[in-house]
Amino acid sequence: MDHCELKFTLQPLLPGREVLIAELAEMGFESFVEVPDGLHAYIAGDGPDESEIRSLTVFSMPETAVSFEKSLIPRENWNAKWESDFTPIFVEERVSVRAPFHPETAADHDLVIQPKMSFGTGHHETTWLMMRCMCDLDFYGKDVLDMGSGTGVLAILAEKLGAKDVTAIDIDDWSKENAEENAQLNNCVRIRAHIGDAALLTPDAYDIILANINRNVLIADMERYMNSLRSHGEIVLSGFFCSDIPRLRAETEKHGCKLVNEWNRGDWACLHFKR
Repeated sequence: MDHCELKFTLQPLLPGREVLIAELAEMGFESFVEVPDGLHAYIAGDGPDESEIRSLTVFSMPETAVSFEKSLIPRENWNAKWESDFTPIFVEERVSVRAPFHPETAADHDLVIQPKMSFGTGHHETTWLMMRCMCDLDFYGKDVLDMGSGTGVLAILAEKLGAKDVTAIDIDDWSKENAEENAQLNNCVRIRAHIGDAALLTPDAYDIILANINRNVLIADMERYMNSLRSHGEIVLSGFFCSDIPRLRAETEKHGCKLVNEWNRGDWACLHFKR
């Protein structure tokens, strides 16, 4: 499947970029690259048509000048584009995420990711936040779920942190394939990747659930997550904005979970709960 790329140029940059990210995330865009003069956004398929794009709030903001370009990136060309832009990222000194063609790093956990068409290189704030939170959790001997796994980067980190068994689930077939390849690149042997959604979950199956998905999916599937979370289990949520924290917190706490920690990076949030 091809990917749609939208390149927005904004003047001034703020607050237009934040408004744009929020609305595009609601439309299903799964990856964002913040550039000095605007934003690049990506979604699988043909993407919205011109009338849908021009209906975005940013076009009606009188103080903001905005223009855009739309293009399709064939699946087979995604890696070449990614490699031209990709630089290693670091979560403090604990975790690094790099491409196979980059040299090893001195981070505690040096992860190698070839993303193909999948989301999750660590560059987006939500992936970074998830990894930062994970570094403070005890994964040793635990059964872990990575929901909306994308490249499998969180599943890989979970195994590196000592997880006994890791289930990685994503709705896209190429994400399953990509997660399996990345697991092999990182010498991981305890990750099982599946195509599907929360309907695949079984009761009382996981000690830790990692879910980096958009707000609406998290809320819709929360009951299924909680049914599969064991007593005294932990769940880490991201993929939403700081403004969504009250709603996500209320939805999670009504299932008997207590907020342990909250992380923010830019306008994005990550919440860690324990049952």
